[in-house]
Amino acid sequence: MSKIYDDIFRTLCEKNTKLLIPVINEVFSTNYKITEETELLSGEHHILSGKKQTGIEEIITDLLIRLAGKIYHIECQSNPDGTIILRMVEYDFQIALENFKKTDGFYEINFPYSCVLYLRHTSKTPDKIEMKVNFQNGESINYSVPVIKMQNYSYEEIIQKDLFFLIPYYIMRYEKKTDTEIMPHIKEEYEQLYNCINKAYNNGILDSYDITNIMEFTEKLVHYIFNNNQSVCKEVDKVMGGQVLETYADKKLQQGMQQGMQQGVRLMALLSIKLAEDGRVSEISRAASDASYMDKLLKEYKISL
Repeated sequence: MSKIYDDIFRTLCEKNTKLLIPVINEVFSTNYKITEETELLSGEHHILSGKKQTGIEEIITDLLIRLAGKIYHIECQSNPDGTIILRMVEYDFQIALENFKKTDGFYEINFPYSCVLYLRHTSKTPDKIEMKVNFQNGESINYSVPVIKMQNYSYEEIIQKDLFFLIPYYIMRYEKKTDTEIMPHIKEEYEQLYNCINKAYNNGILDSYDITNIMEFTEKLVHYIFNNNQSVCKEVDKVMGGQVLETYADKKLQQGMQQGMQQGVRLMALLSIKLAEDGRVSEISRAASDASYMDKLLKEYKISL
């Protein structure tokens, strides 16, 4: 997989892990909340290699995450790969072995819930990849792994299903299309996607870091794919580029300032009453314009909220 696709996938997984939860819901028909606690597991696994099994080989999975007591494994591929099922079986078996259980001397392994995310696909790409596994006792199983086809998801579906993780890759729907096919739709679609993540931010579903990474990776991938097409890049940049986001800290600061102003008004009102009662009306205007003098008078009259 090209480095930029891999970098975006791994960074979102590591830094914005909760974005994976709606993807898992989509693939496995689960109903986890995006606020569910997740645990990223090590993707590095070591197996014996060589004819005499004396060597050590390292295999690395793209994503391994524990969610609600279950282990989920996702591999991301920029293009269809006819041999991915072989690697999935190898990875999943190793993951199962590393998480074995032993009860009353009896060993048990559980394979992870696995899927493959294809950023591109063809008409021949199946909805699931499969391999028949035959055992020495004559039994056999059909090992099946579901496939997510990124290019099949419309912006409406991404919004409806909260598939924020897929937004940076959305531009790949247009990778092989002409300007005539792209330009009438691109601006409106990205405006809708931006409105979606902005709404999720305002509702507390996403934080400013989530949105910043989604927008930054969206821009990077658009410029990577359409580096010679400034028309497309400019349309996306207008929506996703240069947006100044109000962070949670900004909101708290603004709230604090508003609360401080309200408290100041109330303190000044109480102080004014006391000064008037004591015949010190002339000092009211000075207290209103001189913060240090106001503080002195507040301490003198022992006024606080």
